[in-house]
Amino acid sequence: MEFLQRGVSPTRRFSNTEFLRHGVSPTQSFCSTEFLQHGVSPSRSSSSAEFLQRGVSSKRSFSNAEFLQHGLSPAKSFSSTDFLLRGVSPARSFPSTEFLKRGVSPARIFSKTEFLQRGVSPARSFSSAEFLQCGFSPTRSFSHAQILQCGVSPMRSFYNAEFLQRGVSPTRNFSSTEFLQHGVSPARSFSSAEFL
Repeated sequence: MEFLQRGVSPTRRFSNTEFLRHGVSPTQSFCSTEFLQHGVSPSRSSSSAEFLQRGVSSKRSFSNAEFLQHGLSPAKSFSSTDFLLRGVSPARSFPSTEFLKRGVSPARIFSKTEFLQRGVSPARSFSSAEFLQCGFSPTRSFSHAQILQCGVSPMRSFYNAEFLQRGVSPTRNFSSTEFLQHGVSPARSFSSAEFL
């Protein structure tokens, strides 16, 4: 105790607590709690919780929760929930829900609902309802009601009522009543009563 209170480099080994109270780099391995209480970079592996409480980059793999609580980039694959709680870009594929909670661009295809909840531009076609809930311009044809609910300019012709409810300029001719209900100037001639 007295030796270390002066910060003298001793030639013998002291108890861990005393050594570390002065931040001296010891030549022996101490118990994890004592070592980390001083932020000393140990040359041995300590228990995960203790090591990570100091944010020390260790050479061993810790439990997922502990590692990620400090935002450290681990060299191993962690459970999906742990990894994504930190928004770390993992090198493996996680279940869809966990991945998308962080808006991470995954390297795999997820279930439709999960993908669209994050507004991620998927590389595949989703069911109409899911796709349109995010206002995506789909590359496939959806049911009329679903496409028009989002005001998406579709590349196909819909039945008149749905198309006109959005005021979309269609590329086909609609029945007179439906066209005129929206004041759209049709490209065809209607009966007088309908037009007027």
